[in-house]
Amino acid sequence: MVGDDVVDLAGAAELLQPDASPADTGGFTTMVDFFAAGQDGRRQAEDLLGAVEKARVAGRALVLPDGRSVVQPVDDVRILAPIPRPRRMRDYFTYRQHADGGGLAVPPAFEAMPICYQCNVDSVIGPDDVVPWPPYTDQLDYELEIGFFVGPGGRNIRVEQADSHIAGVTLFNDVSARDIQMFEMGMTIGPSKGKDFCNVLGPVVATLDEIDEGSIELTARINGEVWSHGTTADRQFSFAEVLAWASYGEDVHTGEFLAIGTVGGGCGAELDRWLRPGDVVELEASGIGVLRNPIGHPEIPAPGAGLRSYRGAPRFTLPSS
Repeated sequence: MVGDDVVDLAGAAELLQPDASPADTGGFTTMVDFFAAGQDGRRQAEDLLGAVEKARVAGRALVLPDGRSVVQPVDDVRILAPIPRPRRMRDYFTYRQHADGGGLAVPPAFEAMPICYQCNVDSVIGPDDVVPWPPYTDQLDYELEIGFFVGPGGRNIRVEQADSHIAGVTLFNDVSARDIQMFEMGMTIGPSKGKDFCNVLGPVVATLDEIDEGSIELTARINGEVWSHGTTADRQFSFAEVLAWASYGEDVHTGEFLAIGTVGGGCGAELDRWLRPGDVVELEASGIGVLRNPIGHPEIPAPGAGLRSYRGAPRFTLPSS
């Protein structure tokens, strides 16, 4: 971006660097390519943004042969999830208060390693998209989280080297269907239906030099009212430790997304407050921005759909003191 405008980097390279080789500009075609380029790609992008600004000051029309403008006001652009279909997504458990507040027993493994579940990469939506309400839940919930995208991939990445493999950080809302989640996880596996229907990412990706990962302030507002507030200072593991463990004995690839979990008090289940159709959820992180999404209306199940009657399952309730 330049000011409040969005720059098409691939278009800018075509217009302002027509003699550049594909190797110099190919990283601007997709976010995965850009992340894979690492620091070299970022330097090229910064140089190109500088060239765009100089051209604008000089009064040059930045319009491509097909009539598209290289620079557009942000209000005229639909912002998608940074990567609409990540190669892989994992959500780690790094905040003790999230478990304690939800009435869950914290196992010894929590102290030893970051534990995760695998997210559904086919259910990613972005800013301002409507959050679907599945037909099998009465308790829709938000999750106040951040996470990071993998830049250059690797295997057995050391903690002290991990930052060079992190492309940047964004907000994450792994929307949850609490009643079915707690019911199905009674089998000690999962979650599945409780999580698989929606994952929200955005609005931007902030690089590590733009933020202090240990002091990011996080806030959740529902219809403008603050429901949750927390900070990354309370996390059990750093970004580097999460990535190092994720890569231990297996490959991680460019464009994968690793979340570090819900902050303490960062969901309705911990507050015994529940979303309603038509609500607007805003998650905010200092240095990153606001991830805003309206909540949709419950989907009407097709006749005969589903298994028997899940609807008789108990609602999630906080344990009595």
